[in-house]
Amino acid sequence: MNDEKNIHPEKEGTAVQKDDVEETSRIEKAIAHEIENVTAAIPPLPLTGLAGEAAPGRPFPEDSPVRDWFFTFMCMNIPIVGWIYLLRLTRRKTDTSRRNFARAYLFYKLVFLAVSAVLLGILIWIGLDMLDHLLAYMEML
Repeated sequence: MNDEKNIHPEKEGTAVQKDDVEETSRIEKAIAHEIENVTAAIPPLPLTGLAGEAAPGRPFPEDSPVRDWFFTFMCMNIPIVGWIYLLRLTRRKTDTSRRNFARAYLFYKLVFLAVSAVLLGILIWIGLDMLDHLLAYMEML
């Protein structure tokens, strides 16, 4: 009966035993000590570009006015010029946010171009086969 009281103290409405509190405290201290030992070997990260200070040669995204982004969206959606404009933006060294955006959007366009080419090829293959059957049927008439 005494063992049940230590295993399930909430059954009889008693408080958590003092030994349990001490053991929990000891485990928490051991975990904190281990975390301190493990993280001590990790070098601190440089936090440039935070708290109001910009990294050298890199403006904040707030410094890019809306009209520049509007121009970017307008140019990149022109059929052939958009590809050239995006390629030019991927080589830009000053505005990293626009360069990364151009790289991501160019990758997006390339993925959908590849998928579209595969689907078009499949549809042409199916269509040519159907056309061959249609012409064969017409010759029988």
